[in-house]
Order: sequence, then structure tokens, then C-alpha cells
Amino acid sequence: MTEEKKLILSTQKSIHEPIEVEIDGKTYQNRPLSRATFDEVRKHEKEALKGDIEALYKQVQILYGVGMDVLNKLDIRDVSSIINHTMTKVSQPIVEKEKAEKNESKPGQDKSD
Repeated sequence: MTEEKKLILSTQKSIHEPIEVEIDGKTYQNRPLSRATFDEVRKHEKEALKGDIEALYKQVQILYGVGMDVLNKLDIRDVSSIINHTMTKVSQPIVEKEKAEKNESKPGQDKSD
């Protein structure tokens, strides 16, 4: 009989590597990516889509705790790149899992087909 492995999670520490961004030589790690954090980021995303540039800066501040004094020095396109980088990293495990599932053979199918 084989022992089943279980996924052990903690609300105190994530099993995932932090997402990092570097601004002017200083590295910032993401804050915990909880539902509450993403709800707040999504709220500002809606504002940004309506043309509120300040909302983009707030998203980065929420995600990484970067001070506005630092963010205000960045080009708006760099701020947008940070958000895009973060969302890509967040969705990466999901995309990799979907790719792996597509690459697995279906039951009864020979892998050499």
C-alpha cells in the first residue's frame, strides 16, 4: 500500500517562491497574495481602466509595499510592467499545469502516437 502525499499549506508562509522586482538596485518582494490583496488590486485595476493613472501606482504599492516616493520616479510604463510581470508570475503555475495535463496521454492511448 502506498502512502498518499498531501499538500500542506500555511496562512503564515507560502510554499511559493516570492515574486521580486528591483527598482534602483533595491529588491522588493511581493506581499502575501491573499484574496483580500487581490480584491484591493482588482478595485484599483477597474479605476486604472477608466484612465486613473494613480490607480496603477497604488496596485504596485499594494503588491510590493514600495513607497510612493520611489514609485513617483518611475515611468508609468515601468509601473505597468511591474503589474504585468506580477500577474504573469501568479498565473504561471496554472498555465504550466494546464500544459502538463494537455501533454499527458489519454487512458488507453499509446504515448508514441
